[in-house]
Amino acid sequence: MSRTGPGARQVVSVENGFGYGVIGADPHVFPDRGPVYLLAEYGPASASSVGEAAWLTAQPSRLLNARFQVVDFTGRDRERSGLAAWRDSGGPGPTATWLHGPGGQGKTRPAARFAADSAAEGWKAMTATYGSGAILPRPGSQDLCLDGAVGLLLVVDYADRWPLSHPAWLFSNRLLHRQLPNRILLPARTAAPWPAARSALEEEAAAGTSDLASLPLDDQGGELGERRAMFTVARDCFAARYGLTDPSVIEPPDYLDRPDFGLVLALRMAAL
Repeated sequence: MSRTGPGARQVVSVENGFGYGVIGADPHVFPDRGPVYLLAEYGPASASSVGEAAWLTAQPSRLLNARFQVVDFTGRDRERSGLAAWRDSGGPGPTATWLHGPGGQGKTRPAARFAADSAAEGWKAMTATYGSGAILPRPGSQDLCLDGAVGLLLVVDYADRWPLSHPAWLFSNRLLHRQLPNRILLPARTAAPWPAARSALEEEAAAGTSDLASLPLDDQGGELGERRAMFTVARDCFAARYGLTDPSVIEPPDYLDRPDFGLVLALRMAAL
């Protein structure tokens, strides 16, 4: 449904099921399984919104979950500057980039930070989540109209998990066919599905395409400053959750130069 005046009214009636509606975009729904994917305005879950400190610390792995953003964001300047340059280059019409790197490399948080930065600069930031097995948002509608927006940024996290036929549905959505800059960011663990997804983007959305590898921390021969900074921030944030008053007594390990500490997840596990 799209707006035809100063406001919009949408009524979603559901019996024995889950109701999901969007304003300003197309919902694609399987008749027997629900939505193919879910579109939503960007709004990450924070640790304060998912439970008390006791709930988080009862399972330490929860502290490592990127969705909860327990650790303050730091670093990743290369990715942020590269993504900002991609977003701001070109004119109207869609362009897409496939951001890929191994699990634990750190893609979800930079993508989330990029979405937040873009929203602060006047872009309409949205997410597309594959529908099968997804944690559904609270019942209601998503207002995806682009009134007054500089452009649209759509983040398709875990893009490599989508069945190959389903991205074509998403890329044909009228949401991506507006006279505004449309940027589609597809974080993924592998580049293997990218050729098929790129073909769908070019055919269904007439999009320009590129890919960006998420590099290991300090991969350009630095002095491990980025690794130490990330360890320190993670240590302090975890210490606050556990009520430790002087986290500085926990020093960074002296083997941060090992290749496995090029992964953000490895640093945070060491801090935890």
